[in-house]
Amino acid sequence: MYQPRDPREIEGGSEQDETLVPRPEPARWGWKRAAAGAAASAVLLLTGAAVESWRNGGSTTAAAHSRVSSSAAASFQDEVELAAATMTMKVRKPYDQCSTVGGDCTANHCCKTTNDYCWKTAAGGGKCGIKSPAGSPGQELEGTDTIVPVDAGSIGNSLFCFSVYRKNTGVHDADDQALDLLQTNHKFGEGIFACDSWRVFSDVDVSLGDYKAIKVSGDDFFQSKRPASGGWGAGQWINTPVFRKVWQKIYAEYPGGFFEKAWTVKADPDTVFLPERLRARLSAQPVPATGIYLEHCKEVSFGFFGSLEVISKIGAKILFENVEKCYTSELPWKTDQIATKYGWYGEDLFAQRCMDLHGVKKIWQFDLVTDGTCPLGRPWDHQKEKKWVPEPVRCSHRDTSVAFKPLKSPKDHFACLSAAKDGKRYDV
Repeated sequence: MYQPRDPREIEGGSEQDETLVPRPEPARWGWKRAAAGAAASAVLLLTGAAVESWRNGGSTTAAAHSRVSSSAAASFQDEVELAAATMTMKVRKPYDQCSTVGGDCTANHCCKTTNDYCWKTAAGGGKCGIKSPAGSPGQELEGTDTIVPVDAGSIGNSLFCFSVYRKNTGVHDADDQALDLLQTNHKFGEGIFACDSWRVFSDVDVSLGDYKAIKVSGDDFFQSKRPASGGWGAGQWINTPVFRKVWQKIYAEYPGGFFEKAWTVKADPDTVFLPERLRARLSAQPVPATGIYLEHCKEVSFGFFGSLEVISKIGAKILFENVEKCYTSELPWKTDQIATKYGWYGEDLFAQRCMDLHGVKKIWQFDLVTDGTCPLGRPWDHQKEKKWVPEPVRCSHRDTSVAFKPLKSPKDHFACLSAAKDGKRYDV
C-alpha cells in the first residue's frame, strides 16, 4: 500500500509527488569539477573490472552491480552498470511491483523508493535499503526481470524535444514569464531549440519569432486545481488534460516526428536545459526493446519529475499509444490514494505510471538534473526550502547536470545558462 511520508511539493511546471522526506544526513552535493572527476575515475575503474569479467566469460552482474562505499561512486553506479553490460543492462522495476524500505525483496528484486537497492543477503535472499546489510556480499540481488537484453538498434543520441506554454493556468504568478523564457531561448537557439528537432505547444495562439506554437484545446482543461503545499504553482489547473492533447498531437506525426530521433525530451519553460550535455550522456546508452525512461529524483516513490522528462523513442511510442486508455480507464489518476490525498496526478506522474503499466523500463540517473522541486536535488542545507532556486555559481559547478530548475525570470534563467556555458553572454 502506498504510504507517503510527507505532503507533496507543488511546483509551477511539474506536479510530481515529494512522497518521502530526505533521510538524515544525506550526502552533501560536492559537484565541483574536481569532485566529479574523482567520481568519474571510480566509475572507470569499476567499468573496467566489469568489462574484463564479461570478456572472461564471467557474470556481468557480479562485477558490474556490486556497490562501493563511496557515495560519489554510488551516484554514478547505474552508469557503470549500463556501460559494463554489452548484451544486457540493468533496469529498475515499477513501484507497484516492489518492496518497501527494509522489506524482503527476494522474489521481486526491487524496492519502492528511488535509491533503495535490493541487497543480496548472506543467506542468499534480498533486503531493501540504501546500503548493503552488514556481513552481506555487497551486491544487488538480480534476476531476469532486472537484467534485460539490450536492443542494439535503439542506441543513439538524437533528440526530439518539446515544451508546453499554458496561458490559462488558473493563477497569475511567476510562471507568467514562461512565454518570455521560450521566446528568448528561441531567439538564442538555446534549450529545446538546440535539439535535433523540436515543437512548442500551447493552449492559446502564440508565436516565438517566426514560429507559431501548435495549439491544443479541450473541454476538460479546467477541472481541478492543485492544492497549496509551500511550493510553486498552488492553485494552477491540473495539467494532465492539456498534456493528453499534446501527446496526441506528437503521436499524430508517427512514424515521423519524434520517432525519427532516438530520444523524446520534454523540458519545462523554466528549466535551463543543455541538450549538448544530454547527447553526450546518451551517446552509448543501452536501451531494451520495451524502451526506457530516466528517473532523476532520489529517495521518493516516483522520481520522474516534469522539469526534464527523458524517454527513449520506443518508450515514448508506448506512452503515446496508451495515453487515452490510461486517461479514461486504466489509471485511477483522479481517485486513488495519491489523488485523494494530494490532488489529481500531474502529467509527469501520469506519464510515469502509464509507462510502468505498459512495460516501459526505467533507470536511475540522479545527477541528471539540478531540480529544486526534488528535495535531494537541493543543496544539503536548503533541502526544506521548497522554493529554492539554483544560483549561477551552482549552475557553473554542477557540470554533470544537463538541466537546472526552476529559473522563472529571464534574468535568473540566462544568468544560470551563462554560468553553465563558461560565461557566454546573453543580452536579455
